[in-house]
Amino acid sequence: RDTQYSNVNYRNAHGKYLSEKSPFRQSLAGVVGTTSNESLLMDRSGNDELEELNENPEIFKRELAALRMMVKNDPNFSIPDNDQFLLRFLSARKFDSKKAFHMLQRYFLMKIKCPELFGCPLPSECGNMFELQAQNMLQERDQLGRRVYIIRVDNFDSSKVTIDDVFRTNVLALEQIVREAETQIAGIVVILDMAGLSLQHAKFFTPYYAKRMVELVQETFPLRFKGFPHSKRALLLRRGGSCTEAISKRRKLESGRKLRVEDLKNIILHGSDLSSLHAFITNDILPTEYRGNAGKFDNRSWYMQLLADENYFTQMQKYGYNIERTT
Repeated sequence: RDTQYSNVNYRNAHGKYLSEKSPFRQSLAGVVGTTSNESLLMDRSGNDELEELNENPEIFKRELAALRMMVKNDPNFSIPDNDQFLLRFLSARKFDSKKAFHMLQRYFLMKIKCPELFGCPLPSECGNMFELQAQNMLQERDQLGRRVYIIRVDNFDSSKVTIDDVFRTNVLALEQIVREAETQIAGIVVILDMAGLSLQHAKFFTPYYAKRMVELVQETFPLRFKGFPHSKRALLLRRGGSCTEAISKRRKLESGRKLRVEDLKNIILHGSDLSSLHAFITNDILPTEYRGNAGKFDNRSWYMQLLADENYFTQMQKYGYNIERTT
């Protein structure tokens, strides 16, 4: 199977559950559980998120066909033979086929350039990481239909895992949820919990890795990152500020441009008072560690889902650029 969908009830910004006839629910009906082109190209209009993506039936058909042709004309490409794979890049670039193609190229080139970071590991290779209980994709979506991913920095033991392990496990999580039509539309929120941050974690926050994370979010991975709420540590204001400044200066020297304003707006700081976090993400889906109502933080269910799709990730490792033909 190429897609995965969770059976959840979506809530709007006011916390009310969306009905089966809501525009958001209806917009997903054409892609959930199907692989036919007719269903992919059906009208999914009537949803603010889709309008933001610049998606309507005419643009959908035209840009998907254009992207398909660009890929076909590049003999070095080897990608899954289905439109669902291309659709994730179109959604991430608001249905601009040229920008989607450039993102697709960068997506595979970064896996060649930095395989230690951007190469997706198999779930079975990540057992030690998940035992740390440091990373978890929540089972339910938030009130806006977004996926919510929590990273607990304090649980990373630098004597047992490396920053490369952390980075690649995050890539694995993103590779799993980007298959979901709901997530392509609504996006993802990442909660970076800085509680317990100490000197042993310094290696996880170097300008080099911060820059790579920005590249992943901004230019490489086909997902809409809707927010980065940082919680529990004011220290992040200093550490995060210095990282942002270093990235900005380096990017300016390398490419003549800085971080995009819209990306900086998505970084939201929270202190030990989690009321501001709850205003951003309903506490109904958050673990009790964040004063939520969804039980204790536990990533075992998430890891089992990943292990169940081991074959999918094995198959995905076959795709990419044909290096021998490009050299």
